[in-house]
Amino acid sequence: MKKYLKVDSDVSLIRDTQSNAIINNNKSEFEKFTNLSKAKYKEKQEFNKVKEDLASVKNDLEEIKSLLKLITHTWIINTWR
Repeated sequence: MKKYLKVDSDVSLIRDTQSNAIINNNKSEFEKFTNLSKAKYKEKQEFNKVKEDLASVKNDLEEIKSLLKLITHTWIINTWR
């Protein structure tokens, strides 16, 4: 019995008769897939970094806002004394 059988729907696909797995026999397609996968992973990492940076900026702005309110409040109290 053959170890691999051709898949009717695609010439680059074969079926392993022992495991019944479908295998892509086209190396260039596999390389394109892995390159795309790596690019998407890198894009996701960059997006997550931007989200973290934005959260940090938002926290910094909240802190600055609180400090400005405190300074303003202190100035008003000291001015009216």
